[in-house]
Amino acid sequence: MSRLLRGIVSTTAGGGVALAAGLAAAPLLAQALGPGGRGELAAATAPLMLATGALTLGLPEAVTHFTARRSGIGRRTALAIFWILLAAGLAGTAAILVLAPALSAGDPGLALLVSLAGAAIAPSLSVGLLRGVAAGRHRWRLVGLEKASGALLRLGAIAALAAAGELTPLSATVVFAASPLAGGLVYLGLLGRSPARNAPPGPAAPADLARYASALWPGLVVGIALSRADQLLIVPLSDTEQLGIYAVAVTIADAALVFNAAVRDVVFAAESARNDDARLQRAARLSTAVTLLGAVALLAASAWAVPFLFGPGFAPAVPVIALLLLGVVLGNPGSVAGAGLNARGRPGLRSLSLVLALAANLVLLLLLVPALGAVGAALAKVAGNIVAGNTNLLWLRLFHGQRIRDYVGLRRGDLRTGVAATAPRAGVGTGGA
Repeated sequence: MSRLLRGIVSTTAGGGVALAAGLAAAPLLAQALGPGGRGELAAATAPLMLATGALTLGLPEAVTHFTARRSGIGRRTALAIFWILLAAGLAGTAAILVLAPALSAGDPGLALLVSLAGAAIAPSLSVGLLRGVAAGRHRWRLVGLEKASGALLRLGAIAALAAAGELTPLSATVVFAASPLAGGLVYLGLLGRSPARNAPPGPAAPADLARYASALWPGLVVGIALSRADQLLIVPLSDTEQLGIYAVAVTIADAALVFNAAVRDVVFAAESARNDDARLQRAARLSTAVTLLGAVALLAASAWAVPFLFGPGFAPAVPVIALLLLGVVLGNPGSVAGAGLNARGRPGLRSLSLVLALAANLVLLLLLVPALGAVGAALAKVAGNIVAGNTNLLWLRLFHGQRIRDYVGLRRGDLRTGVAATAPRAGVGTGGA
């Protein structure tokens, strides 16, 4: 099996376990908290997720890029990055404390939950830095183990609290904020160690790393905003019940992203090491095909599973799930293409794609959520995914001469190539990862 495929399998497995744990926890949360309480939990943790993504400053991804290119980073640079992220995390926590009353629409209880969740920003950024090192070294088993262990710990804590009758928005917020940090413990073995082989000829210059991170960071900020802005704005524009319905729909629809996320992360590291247009296009096509099959299966199951497992109050989530799954599938080719842009030293173009997508998303959120609630937020998400994905493909066409049609559909040799990649063989696989 090629190293590229092993990385995708390991990351998908970790994401799959995390997905299963999340889906198992979702009915417990829904039944214990109800639509309103589930909405409070989503509102409390959304600023944490947004800040954790935005305040990376692009540094973990830059570490992945330069480590995968075999240039690596020096110890002093790594320590400096740690302190920068720590300062950014503390600043983010302070900002959330100030903004908590506004983010909670004046509800003091919800403001407390938002503030508690915000305390986890700095530790979460440290875990992200270690994840970047592991990805650059192609330690995908560790990445998968981190995802799985954090999700399993969260499920265990939620189940225990539910059994004891102590599952409340407050206790659930603490669990959601703390559980990812436990998953980061799997990376402690990376500290103080260098890759065992293919030693880098010399660390990347801090200026090169800073330039790459500064071009990539705006895209990360906008991408996180694109994925979280809806959950931040639904309460001010509608109410917590609509947010609770939307949060359940997002939890289920995100299941279709597991394979795409694994492909995107592994392809980014592989393409950073060596660009291969045919490999990138094939990865996009296969990822979209698998994602489409998963989306169809999820939609078919959701029609009966959501009312049965979550309760009749969450039945309106079904059409929201259908819309979100549509957006996932339509945006999938461009998502993989975005990883290719980053790997080819064009993170600024991907950032521009996401800026345009966020603009479309925000306009539609403001127009549709007051009247349509969760359905309006889902329609806005579909539009954002379409804009982001297709703009990434356009950049590859304009700046790298690639054909957009090579990223969609399936070719006769795609499945044959995928099957061949799983066969044991001597030497390193063709993935170049």
